[in-house]
Amino acid sequence: MNDSDEALLRLYADGDDRAFARLLERYRAPVAHLVASSLGSGLWTEDVVQDVFVQVHRSARTFEGRSSFKTWLYGIALNLCSDQRRRQRARPADRALDAADDDRLDTLPDLSLDPLQTLERDELRALVVAALERLGPGHRIVLQLRDGEDLSYEEIAHVLGVPVGTVRSRLHNARAALARELAVRMKR
Repeated sequence: MNDSDEALLRLYADGDDRAFARLLERYRAPVAHLVASSLGSGLWTEDVVQDVFVQVHRSARTFEGRSSFKTWLYGIALNLCSDQRRRQRARPADRALDAADDDRLDTLPDLSLDPLQTLERDELRALVVAALERLGPGHRIVLQLRDGEDLSYEEIAHVLGVPVGTVRSRLHNARAALARELAVRMKR
């Protein structure tokens, strides 16, 4: 059996639910990372991830193969992230709830590391997260697609609907901005 993403999607469209389960297993974590990069971590992240796979379910029969499954999937994810950002702007109180819940989750201990390693890891993570949050969503997304998801420039261009040169420029600018933010935060 061909295990390519596109073959699994065709099998699912033909009624094989196990094929969808395999796609979900492959892409749940990467889609969650992409959504978190686009929206920031919060309560809505998991809802958007679920919506992505609901959309894949609904659109499986209409996939035309003009792009890879991965770029099609990430395009769906980014479109749903844009929709969620519009909804969040319309309801600012929801963001305060997300932040409060995130703060409670951050206080749960990680027992896998000794206390000094945990402190160092948490400090470094906090620096990187703070620097990433200072970047605009366009920079965060292009960094996640390239460095987090290992998409090619061409695939990123297809997902974002921009020319490859724009992807290169955005990625260069995003990395430079991240480096500046990290330098500022590390001096503090």
